[in-house]
Amino acid sequence: MGHYSIWLKHYNNCRDRILDELKSYSREVDAVKESIKEKNLIIEVDDSGRETDGLMCFVDGGEGLQEVLGATLYFLKTSALVLEKTDEKLGNERFVREVDMGLIDYDEHTKERIELLRAAMEFETALRAIEEHSPSHLFIDGSLYVCSRRRPIECSEYQVYRKKFTRLLKKCRQENIHIVGVSEDSKSRLFANYLSMKYEIKIPRFMTDSSILRMLSGNNRYQTIEFTSCSRFEADSRINSSLIASFPTVYLQPTTLSNPLRIDVPGWENNFPEIVSLVLDLCKGSRSYGYPLPMYLVHLDAKVEQKQAQWSTKQLLHHLSRKEPALMDSILCRTRRESRPMH
Repeated sequence: MGHYSIWLKHYNNCRDRILDELKSYSREVDAVKESIKEKNLIIEVDDSGRETDGLMCFVDGGEGLQEVLGATLYFLKTSALVLEKTDEKLGNERFVREVDMGLIDYDEHTKERIELLRAAMEFETALRAIEEHSPSHLFIDGSLYVCSRRRPIECSEYQVYRKKFTRLLKKCRQENIHIVGVSEDSKSRLFANYLSMKYEIKIPRFMTDSSILRMLSGNNRYQTIEFTSCSRFEADSRINSSLIASFPTVYLQPTTLSNPLRIDVPGWENNFPEIVSLVLDLCKGSRSYGYPLPMYLVHLDAKVEQKQAQWSTKQLLHHLSRKEPALMDSILCRTRRESRPMH
């Protein structure tokens, strides 16, 4: 029981220090709260917007990973839910789905490379849905701005990702499709960076966009003014120089119990307020969740369950052990972590 007494002793010593740190954070928050409020950046949610009907598409993806001795097995699923919205009703739903699996070598960017593969597959699924169904609106899970500013890494997966994203943006512009990024990102600092750069407000380092907005508005329903994201991410400017210059952004809290949604569109979108009203309308499926219901459904459809990844890995390794036993023993055997006794 000795380790419990050590833990308790250090807990008692550390909790007061943590409390003091939080008090200093609180003082920093109070110092910037009034200066932000003076800018009138938060406005009331407008429920009187015109209803938008049409054929709409919602895209998301999921991934599963299983490590083996010399590589990582990945399993990817992407899904596009296409449905018709008429008079506040959603119906005639159809799915466009893609599945992929493969083996990727270990390096310092292995997880990022798999994320790039998944994102590229999402863009390809969106393009396929456009070709097959011609929706008027396309909703992507995530921020378009973050997609365009994703930190480049030296790998073939990044080049494929970049080309697919550029192709999707160009396709939407040519076909007059409203492409929208929607995300619930509690770690984002896009709004914080905007405040710092435009108004020279020193934001405490621990505050994310969600915490700033909660500080200003509590649990009330609100939306921010439209702003253009300013990010310190390393940027590859090829998309900007050849296609668009900015991604206007709005934060929206659709219900009193939800987290704020970040909504962004390309610079050519000429009716952003109508897009925000549409997202608000799509969130009416739940009073507490506050997320567009079709996006939640497509998220569930694209999710790769851990058991699914484990079963697929087991079946694949069994097949490979029969076909190439030497390769199986040298590269694809289980890792030491998976071989440890459970107790």
